[in-house]
Amino acid sequence: MPNPYDVLGASPDDNDDAIRQKYLATVRLHPPERSPAAFQRAREAYELIKDEDRRLRMLLFEPAQGESLDELIEEAKCQTSRKRIGLSALLSLLNEGR
Repeated sequence: MPNPYDVLGASPDDNDDAIRQKYLATVRLHPPERSPAAFQRAREAYELIKDEDRRLRMLLFEPAQGESLDELIEEAKCQTSRKRIGLSALLSLLNEGR
């Protein structure tokens, strides 16, 4: 799948409302009856990044991220797409998965 941010014309720094607005604008441009493939891509992209928790998970655990978990914990903060995420947020996500 292509980068979900590119599909919606969004940025990783956008908040939930901005991403939702860009999703709605994309869906208006590509309604399912006229462009089902583009509509499906937009819907899948929005599902991946529709809230901050999902975006964080995707950015942290994406294989292309290139950082190991040890490196992230060692730094005490991790850099994900020009956004600083606190170690406590990372650890709480990891604890949820167990």
